[in-house]
Amino acid sequence: MPVVEVIPLHETTRERYLNFALSVITSRALPDIRDGLKPVQRRILYAMFQHLRLYPDARYRKSATIVGEVMGKYHPHGDAAIYEAMVRMAQDFSLRYPLVDGHGNFGSIDGDAAAAMRYTEARLRPLAMQLLEELRRQTVPMRPNFDGTLFEPVVLPARFPNLLVNGASGIAVGMATNIPPHNLGEVIDALIYLIDVPNAPLETILERFIQGPDFPTGGRVLNTREELLEIYRTGEGPIELRGEYKLEGKTRIVITSIPYGIAKADLVEKIAEHIAAGKVPQLSDVRDESTDEVRIVLELRRGADPEAAMAYLFRHTPLQTRFHVNLTCLVPTANPEVAAPRKVDLMTMLRAFLEFRMEVVVRRLRYDLEQLERRIHILRGFEKIFGALDEAIRIIRAARDKADAAQRLMHRFQLDDVQADAILETKLYKLSRLEIEAIRQELEEKERQAAELRALLADEAARWGLIREELKAIKKQFADARRTVIAGPDEGFEYNQEAYIVDEDVYVIVTRDGWVKRQRSYTDVQSIRVREGDTVGWVLPGSTRATVGFFTNYGRCYTTRIDSLPSTTGYGDPVQKLFDFSDRERVVGVVVFDERALPRPVPEPEVEPALFENGEQEAPRVHVVAVTRKGQTLRIPIDGFREPSTKNGRLFMRLEKGDEVLGVEVAAGDENVCLASREGYVLIFPVHQIPPVKSAAKGVIAMRLGRGDEVLGFTLASAAREGLEVETSRGRREIVRTTKFEVSRRGNRGRQIIRRGQLVRVIPAPVEIRLNGQG
Repeated sequence: MPVVEVIPLHETTRERYLNFALSVITSRALPDIRDGLKPVQRRILYAMFQHLRLYPDARYRKSATIVGEVMGKYHPHGDAAIYEAMVRMAQDFSLRYPLVDGHGNFGSIDGDAAAAMRYTEARLRPLAMQLLEELRRQTVPMRPNFDGTLFEPVVLPARFPNLLVNGASGIAVGMATNIPPHNLGEVIDALIYLIDVPNAPLETILERFIQGPDFPTGGRVLNTREELLEIYRTGEGPIELRGEYKLEGKTRIVITSIPYGIAKADLVEKIAEHIAAGKVPQLSDVRDESTDEVRIVLELRRGADPEAAMAYLFRHTPLQTRFHVNLTCLVPTANPEVAAPRKVDLMTMLRAFLEFRMEVVVRRLRYDLEQLERRIHILRGFEKIFGALDEAIRIIRAARDKADAAQRLMHRFQLDDVQADAILETKLYKLSRLEIEAIRQELEEKERQAAELRALLADEAARWGLIREELKAIKKQFADARRTVIAGPDEGFEYNQEAYIVDEDVYVIVTRDGWVKRQRSYTDVQSIRVREGDTVGWVLPGSTRATVGFFTNYGRCYTTRIDSLPSTTGYGDPVQKLFDFSDRERVVGVVVFDERALPRPVPEPEVEPALFENGEQEAPRVHVVAVTRKGQTLRIPIDGFREPSTKNGRLFMRLEKGDEVLGVEVAAGDENVCLASREGYVLIFPVHQIPPVKSAAKGVIAMRLGRGDEVLGFTLASAAREGLEVETSRGRREIVRTTKFEVSRRGNRGRQIIRRGQLVRVIPAPVEIRLNGQG
């Protein structure tokens, strides 16, 4: 009978998820600070080196062969992931210094994918050998592979800091990394300086050696020196990266480099979309004339300002992007097979590599010394029998077998097993006088080399000198010129959005379900196209250079330029496409911030002046008034909502749990607020009784509600408006207006207009006469 073990679900869930997270962090997503490689990259290079012998001078082998070798022996996580990692190591636009020499279609900077692995071939590049060659000399710890049949290196014995040189990116569980590439020559110069001046400050390294990131696709870094210093000190921060361009005559702009990680074809397509939409009036056409070099040609209109065109493209296309630096990597612990994730700074990365390099060099020297001593030991055995060579031959001839011969030689000449076996395995002609001289010369040379190695192992300064020379050799062989320009802030490009907008009078049309568009004209509201079941909620006039604000039931305002709204006679777009709305968030008020469409503010009545919290009297200005379902109200100036907002909008009212804004309307200051509650109470009071606030607030009580009651709707009524029309549960309609109900004070319960039944809904005013959301 099976045994059933009862365990707490929350404990086992936490334990297993943490195990999964740790596995992703250490075995998938993050690079090691020592060799700068993720496990899959390390296994690909190791399999190509150790098993397939795909050295730079070898013939290419099918990528499918490489992927199969890696997947079958070291990385059983699927061929797609392995091939994708190998492809990236072969792309000169992905890695600053590619490690794999790809033959065939390995993708392009246009965003094209690589050909299938059965069509492409690959081998190692010479620089990759600098990561791998010392594996033969037992320089790094090894561990069993996934099924325990083979061993793989914990880390590669890198001779250069691959993590900084090629960078890395990855997303783990709860953490991520995004390390930019750097120039090999600059990084090696910084390492050599740190060998000589171990306590050098970060400021010196950045000032004299590492200028900043060096991306394979070039570009210009716009950060100041102070910003770069802070990024490298903290291990995180944004790098502003912009493509480069030049002018050819008066009619062409040629883009010569693009930001790192951007697909060139997508960039050209986005530029073409903006030109076709008339959003860059300075440009008439774009075409891609790139070969091995990037060359995107922009055609200028006659007399157009090229800087204005480029300012627009930098603002609205990926021609200028941000690279968010995150120097998170795996740092070794006391256990050589275990590394822990940690966010580090630039100096930690440089010093960690030097420490690792010293460990590798020590292990390499010890291995070389061990091999020399083993050979010296054998050579000394040959030297011992040289004076009695005839006797040694007689002993061998008289022996019963090889073991007996070995024992007799060991006894006669004071040899050990290794020396005796070497003598017995040697061909007789090598024991001639000439060969013995060669053996003695070799012994002398080997002893000299062993003495040098012992001196190196005993002298740390000499070992640092050896590391310095090896770094210089790598720089001489592989370093190249910087591609990315560290330009600093460019003050010459000031973006003024109105310069790119054709001033045109249009109508902003918003439906009750939140679909928005703009049209130049319409005959009547009924002719406006809306989706089935939807109705027009707002039709507001305004200029394309003005902005429009969408006020929602969650107390937020989202502002954008009218020019950004889709111009169509169709349905338009849902407003959520423009902004990041929360679940169940919807538009309850729309305001066009065009002065011609706004009412003229009137002074507050002297009997009750409007005051800010500090007691100062407010100058006449236009406000928006909001009322919530629980009877709260707020009056706030529109000035803070005129400028375009982010996709997250701006908060204008703080709501209690379970409450929501019913509507938002514009107030000049002389209107009356008309409210109605579900239980049949109505209230009218002057809008100036709502104290204005400067910023988002909870508001004040508009209408005191009974238990279980809620506000059904409201409107702002002036002399030209009729008021708030409501419908009872019996189908009767009533208009809440000053000609029928007296003007009262804010905060009371109001007057009950129905004894039996309830009010069921507020009937919206006809859209034709609405101005900025007011009836």
